[in-house]
Amino acid sequence: MSRAADPAVLAERYGTVRRRPSRRLRTVLISLALIAALGLGVWVVADGPSRLPESKDVGYDIVSDSEASVDFEVTKEFDSTVRCMVQVLDDSYAVVGADTVTVGPHTGDDVSERTQSFTVDLRTERRGVTGVVESCWTVET
Repeated sequence: MSRAADPAVLAERYGTVRRRPSRRLRTVLISLALIAALGLGVWVVADGPSRLPESKDVGYDIVSDSEASVDFEVTKEFDSTVRCMVQVLDDSYAVVGADTVTVGPHTGDDVSERTQSFTVDLRTERRGVTGVVESCWTVET
């Protein structure tokens, strides 16, 4: 065996050869990653109702320079109380009117009945160009 082909000389010159993980180790690691991803998916789905409340802007009507109405939907748990900040904005996105709306508990049997529709009339400082629900949050009772 020549000195150039000696494994000790090659290791000294180029470093030791890295060994790849065995096929069994790779299979175990991939399986653990899949189980963790599945567990995360189940946790996210099971935790879904706690993400409520959610709001959806439906429409708005600019009645005059000092008045507007905003139509929106709120999806929440039946027994929860929610507050939503409703705003009217002008063309520079400044708030020209706002109100906090409280949505109390309601009854229902089906998941689709968690959504309720509302119309809120707002006074404005000057003419608005749009009406939106800025945010909704659950009120601890």
